[in-house]
Amino acid sequence: MSTPTLFYFDGRARGEVSRLLFAYSGNKYTDSRNPFPLQDELIEKSTFGKLPYYEDENVHLAQSVAIEFYLADHLGLTGSNTIEKAQILQYTLLPGDLYVPYFAAFLANDEPALKTFASETSPKVFKKLEALLIKAGGSYLVNNKFSWADISIFNLLDFFHQQPGNLVEVLQPFPTLLAYHKKIGSIPQIAEYLKNRATTVF
Repeated sequence: MSTPTLFYFDGRARGEVSRLLFAYSGNKYTDSRNPFPLQDELIEKSTFGKLPYYEDENVHLAQSVAIEFYLADHLGLTGSNTIEKAQILQYTLLPGDLYVPYFAAFLANDEPALKTFASETSPKVFKKLEALLIKAGGSYLVNNKFSWADISIFNLLDFFHQQPGNLVEVLQPFPTLLAYHKKIGSIPQIAEYLKNRATTVF
């Protein structure tokens, strides 16, 4: 049986949820971290010429959420019925609503846009997210069961802890989200991965 390989850059960003899923599973895989710009060989190899890209003996996949779904489904973390699956998916897609404006501002070194992101854009999302978590019982987001949604939202919250510019301060008004981040991050397999994770800008 061949070892699965996840191809991405040397950063967290769109590859990190998949890495966290592998960490949770305990399954071995090759974490192929590649320089930017991509080499022609990898552009040709990957499904759409971009990363992340995943391959194992059964499938070749592009698109981060598709890769995450594949890994999570093998772990039984994608829900037990259509409603749960849809609810989990809404949470796994939510981080993109914050990553897009953040990176647009950060990469352009747009200080006014970064201030708006920290003072308006992200707090509005976190206010609603915390209310949903409280309504769900405070431990897990969907039907009081650990799922792909929890790994994805943990990673979003962790992103705010890791990024420069004291971005973690955005989370301080949301104690339930902070406690949730700590809870998911303390799962033994995830905690071990985080302890040994390389420090990167993204």
